[in-house]
Amino acid sequence: MKKAPMRLLQHWLFILLLTAACPTLAGEKEDRQKLQQIGKDILKLEQSVKGDSKEQQRLAKELKNTELDAARLNQAIHDLEAQLVTLDAELRQLQSQKSSLDKSRQAQQSLIAKQITAAYRLGNEESIKLLLNQEDPDKVSRALKYYDYFLKARGEKIEQYLQTMTELKRVETGIGERQAALTQRRASLAEQQEKLGESLRMRGEVLVRLDRQIKNSKQALRQLHSERKRLETVIRALEESIAKLVSPTNTEPFTKRKGKLPWPVKGTLSQYFGATRTADITWNGWLLKASEGTPVHAIHHGRIVFSDYLRGHGMLVIIDHGDGYMSLYAHNQVLLKVTGDWVQTGEAIARVGNSGGQRDHALYFEIRHNGRPTNPKTWLTRKG
Repeated sequence: MKKAPMRLLQHWLFILLLTAACPTLAGEKEDRQKLQQIGKDILKLEQSVKGDSKEQQRLAKELKNTELDAARLNQAIHDLEAQLVTLDAELRQLQSQKSSLDKSRQAQQSLIAKQITAAYRLGNEESIKLLLNQEDPDKVSRALKYYDYFLKARGEKIEQYLQTMTELKRVETGIGERQAALTQRRASLAEQQEKLGESLRMRGEVLVRLDRQIKNSKQALRQLHSERKRLETVIRALEESIAKLVSPTNTEPFTKRKGKLPWPVKGTLSQYFGATRTADITWNGWLLKASEGTPVHAIHHGRIVFSDYLRGHGMLVIIDHGDGYMSLYAHNQVLLKVTGDWVQTGEAIARVGNSGGQRDHALYFEIRHNGRPTNPKTWLTRKG
């Protein structure tokens, strides 16, 4: 790789990340756009890594497109499912309100009917009769007040009844709207699930063709070397620039959390740091098997410096924690954060998948210091 383009990329990385760290130097929106552009430049840089045949490169590009499409569809399905839950809860609440209003309406109807019957029996000239039949002025006054109170109470009951009917109509309209929305969302969900099924079928076909291209162990080894070199290229471009930045001082340093950091996902550790992967390649991190769609969490406060697709690693998130420390999260199904976002410890950043051409659903996780992989065991709590 030529050194000049690398130095130029590092130069721009430093300038752009510096502006992101200091909001007073540039607007947040502008910083984010610049960081995302630098991410695109990094992806162009990693494409210059050699080691695969043209057919493998073509198939890898096809795999990337199908996996990005699957990620988009998965996110759409997740959003629709969340909307369905919200709409269903709103519908149940409205139905409960309707039930309560129906009971109030029936009770008010019964009471008004009784009052109307009583008023009819008393007759329209009852107030005059009260005046004529009473000799004591105090009794006349009390009788008239009672009669006025009776009329006022009846009017209030009628007003309450009308208000109940108005509210009932509003609730019934809301129920109809929610039911229509639920029907529409369910139809959209079924459509997206069908598209996802087709996308996954195409992905499977691409994987079969890729497997045919890797005819022996030497080719498999060469591919692993190429994938690792791509990641190293990205890490080197990032860490040499980020190392010059001043980290926030209002958060606990990464080193203070050694041995206390939370696991990034609830899963089973299937591959350990330092374990043999092939004849001359060992694992630089952990492979944590987990159910598809399981939330992936940031292990510590930091800034997302890479959130994109990287060949061999699929949907990848890299977080800068300051002082030369980074954490990497690969093979995700969906990315929940974008480059430039700040995240807190435990915040969801992605969901477990098998992107990057993996067969099983799992999270590949690394911790690096100044670009060098370190054993997650020394940093994370004993139990995930």
